[in-house]
Amino acid sequence: ARAAHDEAASVHAFLALADELAFHGAPAELLARIHLAAADERRHAALVGELAQRHGAILASVTITPTPIRDLLALAVENMVEGCVRETWAALEAAHQAAHARTSALREHYTGIATDEAQHAELAWSIHTWLIGQLNAAEQAMVAAARRAAVRQLQTSLAALADEPELLALGLPGRNTALHLLAGLDAALWSQAA
Repeated sequence: ARAAHDEAASVHAFLALADELAFHGAPAELLARIHLAAADERRHAALVGELAQRHGAILASVTITPTPIRDLLALAVENMVEGCVRETWAALEAAHQAAHARTSALREHYTGIATDEAQHAELAWSIHTWLIGQLNAAEQAMVAAARRAAVRQLQTSLAALADEPELLALGLPGRNTALHLLAGLDAALWSQAA
């Protein structure tokens, strides 16, 4: 149910991001990819929501709070934290679920979601490339600091995971596996990023 809520919230986040980036003159190709990602998230929300309801979960509705257009630095920081760190982690986590979920139906569902989430992570890095080119050196350093803080925060949250059997059955990595995956992702990607 939590995953379905997060997927539904991502639809609105992608659409708001497209509006803000369009205001700042982002390339049309980038904006088109964001709209495709929003459509993916809409499908994911429906699929995961249906699975959750089949198992008796009650889905929470998404509350949308309109926000004003932000400056490029604010967008770059949010994209780094939400897209380049959290969405990239979500892609790896979904791939783990696709390989380790207890049932073949769940593995099949998460195989498709993992592919889409990997594309969304790559989109976040493409957005980062465009945004970082619009910022000065001091602002770029602020984005890098936000990346490091987001990785530390993710590590802290994963270190606090309990290996709950219900979550492991869904294919989610346990605490030690999650920390191992995170360390590899950090070494291969985040620590190498500009």
